[in-house]
Amino acid sequence: MGIVKKLLAALAATTLVAAQDTTFTQEQVDSGEALKSLSKQALDAALARLPESGEGCTRENVRVRREWRNLPAEMRIKYTDAMLCLQAAESINTEIDGAKSAYDDFAVLHYNLTPFVHNSATFLTFHRYYIHTLEEQLRTKCGYDGDFPYWEWGLDCADPQKSPLFDGSETSLGSDGEPVAASPGGGGFGGFPGMGGGSGGGCVMKGPFSNYTVNLGPSTVAEPLAYNPRCIKRNLNGAICAANASIRNTTDVITSAPNIELFQAIIQGDMRYPEARGLGMASHGGGHFTIGGDPGGDFYFSPLEPAFFQHHGQIDRMYFIWQNLDWENRQGIAGTGTMMNQPPSDEVKLDDLLDLSPLAEARPIRDLVDTIGGPFCFVYE
Repeated sequence: MGIVKKLLAALAATTLVAAQDTTFTQEQVDSGEALKSLSKQALDAALARLPESGEGCTRENVRVRREWRNLPAEMRIKYTDAMLCLQAAESINTEIDGAKSAYDDFAVLHYNLTPFVHNSATFLTFHRYYIHTLEEQLRTKCGYDGDFPYWEWGLDCADPQKSPLFDGSETSLGSDGEPVAASPGGGGFGGFPGMGGGSGGGCVMKGPFSNYTVNLGPSTVAEPLAYNPRCIKRNLNGAICAANASIRNTTDVITSAPNIELFQAIIQGDMRYPEARGLGMASHGGGHFTIGGDPGGDFYFSPLEPAFFQHHGQIDRMYFIWQNLDWENRQGIAGTGTMMNQPPSDEVKLDDLLDLSPLAEARPIRDLVDTIGGPFCFVYE
C-alpha cells in the first residue's frame, strides 16, 4: 500500500476542474495515451473532492481499484483464494435447488434482476453496487485484504490466451477452455446468438477455477435455477475484443457521450439510439464475449464466470472516468425500470430504491452514483 499512499499524497493539492480535456489525436487514442490521460484526469478530480483525512471517505482511507496485471502476484493469489472461499461458503438461498454456495447467490440475484438492470436506468448503478457487494463478502467472509481488480480488455485483444488474467498460471483466473471445433461462444448475450470463432470452447484446462463446478443454468433450459453441475467453459475470442472492446472502443465511449442517456446507450449498443446503432454488441457485450463460454456467454448467469467481476469492473471504471471528467453535470440517471422499456415502465428517479436483497440492503439510487459517497469509498487508478 506504500505506492498508493505516495500517490494520494502527491495528489493532495489537486484542484477540481469542472470539465477536462478530451481532445486527442487518433494515434494518441489507439496507443492508449489518451485513455491514460483521461484516467488520470478523472482520478485527480475525484480525489480533489475528498477531504485529506477525518470521518467518512477520505484521501487517507479511499481504496484504489487496480488493473489485474498491476496487482502483486501474491495479491492475485489471495484474490482467487477468496473467490474459491466464497464458492465453498454456504448459500442463503436454501429454497433454490441449484444454489449451493454464497457465490451462487450472486447468480440468483442477477438472474432475477436481469430484465430490470440492463438497457434501463439502473444498468450502471446496479452493477456498481453489485460488484461492491461481492467485494465486501470477499473481505468479510473470506478475509481478502487487497485492492479489487478490474480488467482492461483492450490490453489483451491481440491474444487473450496470453493475458495475465487467462494465461492459466497460479496468478490468473485460469486458462482458456479446451479447444473444441466450431465451439459456441455461449447461450446468447444481449440478443446475440451463441458465437463461434474463439480459441477454446471446452472446460477450463488449468489454473484457478479449473476444478470449479458451475451449479446453475444455463438460462436456456426449462428450469434454470435447478441444480445442474458442470465444468466452467471458456472460449476466448480476440477478434470480438478487437472489434468491440479495444482501447479505441473504450476511449471513444468516454469521449463521445455528452450525457448519461447516451453514455449507457453507447456502452451497451442500445439500438433505440442512432448513436449506438452499428456498434454491434458494443463494449459491454464485447467484454463478455471476449470470455465467452458457459456461463460467461449467458446473459442471465454470466456472474458465475469469475472474470465477470473484472469485466464489469472495467465497465464501472469507464463510468467513473466519464463522470469525473465533468462531475457537476454527470450525477444523474436516465431511462425506465425495464429492459428496452419492455414492458413499458415508469421513469426511474434518483430517490427510487435499488434493492439487492438478500445480499445487500435497498438504497436510494442517488447514494450509488458516486464511488466516494454512499456505501462506497473507492477510486480507479
